[in-house]
Amino acid sequence: MNAEEREVVKLIGFFKKRAAWLISENKLDENYNQLVETCDKFVEQLNLHANKREAIWQNRDTLKGLIKDNAKCPKCASNENLKHIGTEKSDKGLWSNKYKCRKCNIEFVWNAPNNPGDMVIYIEAIIAEMEQKLVEEAMDDNSRAHLEQALEQTKDNLAKFKPIVVAAQEDLNELELRDKEMSELVNKFRKHLLIEKIKMEN
Repeated sequence: MNAEEREVVKLIGFFKKRAAWLISENKLDENYNQLVETCDKFVEQLNLHANKREAIWQNRDTLKGLIKDNAKCPKCASNENLKHIGTEKSDKGLWSNKYKCRKCNIEFVWNAPNNPGDMVIYIEAIIAEMEQKLVEEAMDDNSRAHLEQALEQTKDNLAKFKPIVVAAQEDLNELELRDKEMSELVNKFRKHLLIEKIKMEN
């Protein structure tokens, strides 16, 4: 749960305890039991949302983990002395990792994207280049067969990878909308509970 949600759960806990004690002392109408039940249902709703949020974030992190740079210094062709120093956006709008080679004392941006969404666009561009090469360039049969095989393999990999990335992005977009809705509900419920708390104490 985020801070806002944890705060309202804490308020609900206090409200329930206070209401239960006042009802037992006959200082509060038993109709408040209905509000207590509503509190329980709201906490359940918050927990479900928090669990779904966590699952979507974990899935996103798992996908990110699939994108391996295998970056090497363009000067010494080694990755032993590389330090990740940030990210940079290419002229095509794709984000890549930026490194510094401590041995050669140079900075460079790796030539592949660092995230699943941009990787799909990158692979699609590679496929288009390979297809264009097959049509426009003269090559021997062996080279052509090798390129055709590489093209089919790349297409197969994209066919498996793209639907997962698209589904994960749709989940993330849906989560952002749901987060906004839940934030509004939390604020409304919190205000309502604070009003009821004041009434209860008077």
